[in-house]
Amino acid sequence: MNVQHVYEEGLCMQCGTCEGVCPTGAVALTWDLRAGYLLSVDAQTCTDCGHCHEACPGPGLDFSPGAWWRERNEGALTEDFLGPWRQLWFGWASDETVRHEGASGGVATALMQAALATGAADAVVAVRMSATSPLEAEAVICRSPEEVAACRGSKYNVVATNTVLRRILEEPGRYALVGLPCHIQGLRLAQRRSRRLRERVVLTLGIFCGLTCEPRATAVAARQAGLDREELSFVSYRGPGWPGGMRLETRRGAARGRHYPDYFDGFMAALTPPRCRICPDALAELADISVGDAWLDRFTGSDGVSDVIVRTPAGERLLAGAAEYLSLQPAGPQEMVASQRETHVVKRDVRRGRLWLRSLARRPLPDYPGLDLSASAGDRLRGVAEAARERLFRFLADRRYPD
Repeated sequence: MNVQHVYEEGLCMQCGTCEGVCPTGAVALTWDLRAGYLLSVDAQTCTDCGHCHEACPGPGLDFSPGAWWRERNEGALTEDFLGPWRQLWFGWASDETVRHEGASGGVATALMQAALATGAADAVVAVRMSATSPLEAEAVICRSPEEVAACRGSKYNVVATNTVLRRILEEPGRYALVGLPCHIQGLRLAQRRSRRLRERVVLTLGIFCGLTCEPRATAVAARQAGLDREELSFVSYRGPGWPGGMRLETRRGAARGRHYPDYFDGFMAALTPPRCRICPDALAELADISVGDAWLDRFTGSDGVSDVIVRTPAGERLLAGAAEYLSLQPAGPQEMVASQRETHVVKRDVRRGRLWLRSLARRPLPDYPGLDLSASAGDRLRGVAEAARERLFRFLADRRYPD
């Protein structure tokens, strides 16, 4: 069995794991402006080994207390939405430049630079915007602090990060991988089968995620700014400073900028892969350390502060080795969940409503044992309202900003 049916059923998370672990190269993801990635499986070279299907997070994941992946967090505290944790912090990079240039205090950059400097990892898998195709995000392997710094900042764009697992399987070393919840899920599923991946990917840094966007969302933002997407030479979504903003530049020297989150309008929110809307994992629960913006009033006016959730012993060791790279303040679980109030609504209330709508349409549903999938009347109303808003803005995008 391969992952073609997962894609056809609308359950593909576009994480890239299937292509990364396919031993014959039969699985291919092709970048597409509207969809993000198109998946195909070559029937001539596919051997039905099942590697891609076993590593695919699209059909769902076990979130029950006895789930296999929780063995890595034995002894950790846990609660719904927050996931397993050993330490909770608010933090930012000690280096003022790193803090200012990062999306939310530079914590991800500082941690990965520390991982290289201390020998915790030989290389870091991170994401940057393509120099030749500025609307396309791409995974790269960084081996120096400078290369890590070049990947800083959020990318509100789909990226098949785990396609890089093919290189990791072929090139010895100890890797740290930075990814969204779907990327970390796919990696963990792949590591269940592959001892080589378990030995080589020794650290994971999860980035909080409410929703990501199709590449077309950025193209629409460019059109709104009066720019031709074909002329774009540079795209960034966050930073410098907090909360930063989007910057678009063209080959002719034109530049436009909009503050975050002002530019994340109805079009950006609507042009999102449908599978993202029914994913419950906002805070990368399977990572060693998870980080994201700390949206709390007391941090307003700062140069960026991150929630830092240390989940595993490997995460604790990484944080201890990065002590001189970070400034940290203790955090509690209630305050940390409060800092993600809007994302909690999206990933719990709205998600249940969207799952309910999907079930009415008799479309395949992902399975999430351990999570409450029953939708209240309020959840259903939220799901309907969001679906209607999404449909409206997609219609408007087609009319006002055709490809």
